[in-house]
Amino acid sequence: MKYNFKAITLLFVLLYAIITLLFFNFYRELALKDARQEAITVLDTMNAIRDYVSIVQRPLIEELKEKKMLVHDFFDPRLLSSTYITRSIYEIQRMKKNINYDYKLIAYNPLNPAHEGNDFEHEILDDLKEGVYEEYSHIITENKTPYFFVGLPIRNSHPSCVECHVANSAPKRMVEQYHSIPEFKSNVGDVIAMITFKIPVLSILTYHVKEFIVGGTVMLIVFMLFIFFLYKIHKSELKLQENNQMLMMSQNRLASMGEMIGNISHQWRQPLAQVSAILINLELHSEKDKLTKEKLTQKIKEANEQLSFMSNTIDDFRNFFAPNSSKKEFSAQEIIYQAKRLLSASLEKYAIDVRIEIKENFIHLGYPNEIVQVLINIMNNAKEAFIAHQTPTRVIEIRAFVENTTPIITLFNNAGTIDPDLIDKIFEPHVTTKESSNGLGLYMSQMIMHKNNASLHVKNSEEGVIFTLMF
Repeated sequence: MKYNFKAITLLFVLLYAIITLLFFNFYRELALKDARQEAITVLDTMNAIRDYVSIVQRPLIEELKEKKMLVHDFFDPRLLSSTYITRSIYEIQRMKKNINYDYKLIAYNPLNPAHEGNDFEHEILDDLKEGVYEEYSHIITENKTPYFFVGLPIRNSHPSCVECHVANSAPKRMVEQYHSIPEFKSNVGDVIAMITFKIPVLSILTYHVKEFIVGGTVMLIVFMLFIFFLYKIHKSELKLQENNQMLMMSQNRLASMGEMIGNISHQWRQPLAQVSAILINLELHSEKDKLTKEKLTQKIKEANEQLSFMSNTIDDFRNFFAPNSSKKEFSAQEIIYQAKRLLSASLEKYAIDVRIEIKENFIHLGYPNEIVQVLINIMNNAKEAFIAHQTPTRVIEIRAFVENTTPIITLFNNAGTIDPDLIDKIFEPHVTTKESSNGLGLYMSQMIMHKNNASLHVKNSEEGVIFTLMF
């Protein structure tokens, strides 16, 4: 038992590590997706500014020259150089907002040597010019530091772009400032340069660290609860080893534990996904400055509803695994619906229709968790029979009534009949109709019923099997 507990704990720790890694990768991809969108927005804005200078500002300067309101060879990069203007805007933003990305222009034969670019940047610029990419985004490494890199092409948007970059037509003051004008041949619409956005990957992940911490904390709590439940069960099972009967009861209980934990995981999966979606929704609204008080209140309410469902689910499983210290009164309806809730994920997974009819909701004094265990054992046996026989329509009918002053619960299933040679021995130890079972399930169920001053019976019907619990 000790080694089983350690193995299960190790399995859960390994599973937690794998899920945490997947969770981190999910948020990493989400963060990179957000960063890419931000980069495209920034670069598109810079291109729009360049287009404005080319299409509106430069022609206006030329018009003022023709009207002799400006000298013929007038040149000022603050008005005529789209590269100078966009770079200045970037520098102003960096001083005001302390932005942590790097903006750069890469060109062929640039006037400013700072825009020459390295081999990697020239390779991307060549691909953009040849139409290999409409845009380029990738994680690169520089000086052993990973960066998220985005590049967008700059196109010749107006004939005025060419005039200033040809030596014999460039303004005199421009020639005086740059001394030499490199040869520039381009048609309107051609890719002439590239603007880039580069940001450390660590900065992107740090920006989303809150979401990762919240999601990771929720997962940690879930797994810690699982480990806690396993530990409590383990301690309880150690006490049951004092005699053979209690040892067999513990074996029967552990046999179903894996499936019960699977049910917890399955029943929590959807609300966890819903909570994650709510957090992402709040983040998106917050980033767009659309997070109103009403929206926040609504999302908090939705999250609380999911968390309340998860809390109720845990309460059901906690109550089921809690040791029975003393007898207490319970109703037929209470134990039937509790057994159904505990198996709801498995029943749904295998399309098993559980129909409940409470004719008389009688009261009995005993150990309710143990009676629930009996119901679960019988329903699990039916489920496995459905699977083995590939039954198309799967039905379990549970009825509670009183007959001749005897409280009775019956469980009928249409999964086929039991071999007549086995049916009279079905409650004996190590007798089973399943190849992968130790045969303790129904034997322990009968022992539990006797402990609760009750009995368990079985018989075949025309359509299947009927188990009867008599109190």
